Amino acid sequence: MLKIGLVTGEYPPMEGGVGAFTAELAKALHQLGHTIHIITSREARPPDAPRTFTSAGEPIPLEFAQLHPRINRWRWPSLAVIADIVLRYELDVVNIQYQPAAFNMNSAAINFLPWRLKNVAKTAVTFHDLRVPYLFPKAGRLRQTAVNFLARSADGVIATNPADHQALTDIFQRGGATTGRAEAQRGKPIAQIAIGSNITVHPTNHIEIAEIRQSLEVGSDDVLLGYFGFLNESKGADTLIEALAQLDGRFHLVFIGGQTGASDSANNQAFLDGLRAQIEALGVSERVHWTGFLSDARVSAHLQAADMLVMPYRDGASLRRGTLMAALAHGRPLITTTPTAPTPELISGENCCLVPVGDVRALSTAVQTLSNDTELRGTLGQGAARLAEQFSWGKIAAETADFYQTL
Repeated sequence: MLKIGLVTGEYPPMEGGVGAFTAELAKALHQLGHTIHIITSREARPPDAPRTFTSAGEPIPLEFAQLHPRINRWRWPSLAVIADIVLRYELDVVNIQYQPAAFNMNSAAINFLPWRLKNVAKTAVTFHDLRVPYLFPKAGRLRQTAVNFLARSADGVIATNPADHQALTDIFQRGGATTGRAEAQRGKPIAQIAIGSNITVHPTNHIEIAEIRQSLEVGSDDVLLGYFGFLNESKGADTLIEALAQLDGRFHLVFIGGQTGASDSANNQAFLDGLRAQIEALGVSERVHWTGFLSDARVSAHLQAADMLVMPYRDGASLRRGTLMAALAHGRPLITTTPTAPTPELISGENCCLVPVGDVRALSTAVQTLSNDTELRGTLGQGAARLAEQFSWGKIAAETADFYQTL
């Protein structure tokens, strides 16, 4: 069994998909018998945890892991804090859950963690996306260089979807300055391991469903569209609002869960402000509803209360999207956008309905079609649930632990 460190820029109670992913992965790895240490931001310190001077440096015991909410800002001193934890607890593997926005996009410090831990512990990086950090104005090519350095200096990398797997493979094939180093990079362990749903499917009943729809002032003959996830420019909520404006008054939309999250909240807030202005300008305010942040159980219930889920990602549907995985896990009829990279798992008409990116007319037509076809909604929901079985947390944890062993 391994002693595993999971390094994440966000962790519950902070709002964010990567933090929720880390929690689920930690639970599943623990169930396999591994010892887990989660190293994260001070903002993730549980409200009921001791806050004395002597307790600040000690881990907080969870049922499935030791939690180290030690990092104030993800800058260069944070590397020494992490290294101290790795040495103190003799960790075998450190897995960075990489998403630039969660690690302070103005600093590349986390990108140097594998280099700092060289000869201390094996390192793996799970790339939740391949966005580059901001760093500073006119950083230019240095932004991509920082991501490349992180991938190349780690002992192994994990991609969550085929497009990122190919992009990382290309980084390694370009290799280093010498032929020998290039050959070594081409042999670096790289795995593609999908993510799972961060929202557990909670049993519900017609009474709870009716209560939710009534609280949203949605009638029994109305059609409730559900959108789940934080709001940012890449997720296409503005396209969805335009489509809603083309549909008649029977159609309502509910934004389920928190709105901006803990990471990149300034940019997300700017997008949300623009979205609210768009809703007002198009005159659909009375048909747009907001739940605010909810418990997992209430998120699950709202997903099940929607007649269909609509998530028109601007960069196309991808298996790296936890929100998409939640829709599949709940067996909901889903309208989303055609993937930009081959994703054979998503089959339009079988487990989802795919429309072109940014096509408002196609999106509104798909919503109208599904609203009139109960049988098709049932087919898509059943297909989604079958597909979700491929992405259980037990399977994800087993594949991840096997990958750690290869290092």
